[in-house]
Amino acid sequence: MHLLRKSQLFFILSFAGLILVGAALLKGSLLLEGKGIHWIDALFMSTSAVCVTGLSTVNVSGFGYGTQGILLLLMELGALGVITLTSVIILLVRHEMNLDNKILVSGIIESYSRREINKLLYVICLYTIAIEVFGAIFLAFGFWIEMKEPFGYAVYMGLFHAVSAFCNAGFSPYDDSLMRTGPLIKLGVAALITFGGLGFYVIYDIGQMLAHGTFMKIHSKIVLITSALVTLGGMAALKFCEFGEGGAISWMDAFFQSVSARTAGFNTIDLAHLHPSSIMILIVLMVIGASPGSTGGGIKTTVFALIAVATWKTFLGDRDIVMFNRRIPMTYVLKAFAITFAYVAVALIGMVLLSIFEDFSYVSMLFESVSALGTVGLSLGVSGHSGIGGKLVLIALMYLGRVGPFTFFIFLLSREKSSRLRYPEERVIMG
Repeated sequence: MHLLRKSQLFFILSFAGLILVGAALLKGSLLLEGKGIHWIDALFMSTSAVCVTGLSTVNVSGFGYGTQGILLLLMELGALGVITLTSVIILLVRHEMNLDNKILVSGIIESYSRREINKLLYVICLYTIAIEVFGAIFLAFGFWIEMKEPFGYAVYMGLFHAVSAFCNAGFSPYDDSLMRTGPLIKLGVAALITFGGLGFYVIYDIGQMLAHGTFMKIHSKIVLITSALVTLGGMAALKFCEFGEGGAISWMDAFFQSVSARTAGFNTIDLAHLHPSSIMILIVLMVIGASPGSTGGGIKTTVFALIAVATWKTFLGDRDIVMFNRRIPMTYVLKAFAITFAYVAVALIGMVLLSIFEDFSYVSMLFESVSALGTVGLSLGVSGHSGIGGKLVLIALMYLGRVGPFTFFIFLLSREKSSRLRYPEERVIMG
């Protein structure tokens, strides 16, 4: 338990420290560029970048290349995690991690043995670099061909959006996000969001399967199937809700927003013009989020899958939760419900706190609260027009959304107890 608390505290403090350093860098960089920014806005933008959210209180288009470069660095560090990068640096310098470092990292990457930590960390960095490089090249051609940007600027925009999309951050130098882009850019960004949201565990598992012929772990199967079903289901639901409303969206935009709402925060349509039912669908997608070990937030696809299967099995009268011919321990099912309950409770508390400081519709404040907590970045305008109180609430939600799921899971893991004492059963009236 001591080691779990140590890794937990180190994780929390590393993000807090990075946010504070990022706020100071953004403030100083803008001063050098002859532009002013309030400390609360610098803190908000740094938190949004480190927590790979994408909510903004100021337009990124107003930043110079230097300040945008700082944003990129904060996104990359926040997505990979300070501990992961530190561990990789140790590996590169010493070519091996000592036992204390392995124990610390394995407290975070709990699904793998300490012997696999080295390989997993290498895979994380190589995979990140490879996807972002290929993504930047692909998007650069997109901005050059579709947006008619000068080649040099197209290369820069390709790099910026590749990092932002893979990190599931959602920042864009365009004030209207990706609303004016064509299908090439939309597909490229959607692919990068997906690759970033699958989780490094899945990528490592697939690599091991292809290289050594091992069987795919049940975690990877759940992630891949759930991600596909949620994305396609969200796309169909958005298309259906907007059908006949006079502003029907295309299948491409419905697909993109379904992918983006899972935790990226880019938008290719004006969210303010969506039907209220579409807004609720986006909220559900934001709550589900990405997958464990990814650059995204939310309750995670595995948690959603466990809750869905457990609910269905309960209706069928089954006592065991079986997936892919494997029985899932009931403790994991209970943790899934606990995580979801805590997540929804915090999102509702965030909405209530926003309503104290701001005067927006409750739907807009719920949307913004879920977006911040899920580190998504989609907005109905609350962030850009909030006062200091509202910004502080959103900063807290973004921070909780980035470090909270890990912290809460480790807390539940450390609180596991085994006892031979069994109390008599008694039924409770349920309805």
